[in-house]
Amino acid sequence: MSIKTADISHKIRFQCQTYSGLPFNRLNIICVKICSDLIFTREYQMDLMLFILFIIAFFAATISAIAGFGSALILISASSLIFDIKWSIAMTTFFYFYNTSFKSYHFRSHINWPLVLKLSILAVPGVFIGAYCLLSMNTVWLSLGLGIMSLIYLCLDVFKRMPRIKVNDEMLVISGFIYGFISGAVGTGSLIKAMVFKQINMPKEAFVASMAASALPLNIIKMGMFISASLVVMRDIPSILILLLASHLGSLLGKRLLLRVPQEVFDILVRLILLVLSISLIVGVLY
Repeated sequence: MSIKTADISHKIRFQCQTYSGLPFNRLNIICVKICSDLIFTREYQMDLMLFILFIIAFFAATISAIAGFGSALILISASSLIFDIKWSIAMTTFFYFYNTSFKSYHFRSHINWPLVLKLSILAVPGVFIGAYCLLSMNTVWLSLGLGIMSLIYLCLDVFKRMPRIKVNDEMLVISGFIYGFISGAVGTGSLIKAMVFKQINMPKEAFVASMAASALPLNIIKMGMFISASLVVMRDIPSILILLLASHLGSLLGKRLLLRVPQEVFDILVRLILLVLSISLIVGVLY
């Protein structure tokens, strides 16, 4: 991309620090102006695809802040149509780390820590194995299997054919390993967590907070592995900064909307997100 990395990085950091104390609406306008300046001025000829990536990331972060999950899979599915799939997964990890950090902080009082800790016991070794598979082999068919499994679960749930399963400690630990492995191999395993958490019937705030908190250690591990494997290098800094900016603005908007969404509407939204993401995984592999 025809971007001066150091200059753009300095410009974004300086502008965001300058205006960080302003109200959300004003900050939103200023941040959009910053992005517009970077895209359309003669000095910085940013690729149109990077601007599109910002829009997709902003939408994904907003949806994720409301529903509790979906941002990584939305961004991976869309960006992989433009960029290399492994690069897209690596870049999305940085976006997802900031996104989950933001939600964990703002909803920290709602985090179900015992649940998060039990889920993370085997999720950490699982993400190492999954990320190694991503770096060394083709994991496309794993994405197809995940999409089909999620679609079957959704159909059973919607048509009331899903048996009520008591989620005990053993199931949480096993689910954690599966979640970690898939998260490392295809970039996100939030569909697995969403299906498990939905069986627990958690309040919407606890759902969003626990989904975010349980993803943090895995994102840190994946970022380290992707950097060490040179999937992410210095010239990717402008793209990372754009993704972080989109994540911040989308999370702010989503946080406000979540407080106004009734629990019944939230449950429907979670089902719709599951449906869209499941179909996108299947279509992405087959076509």
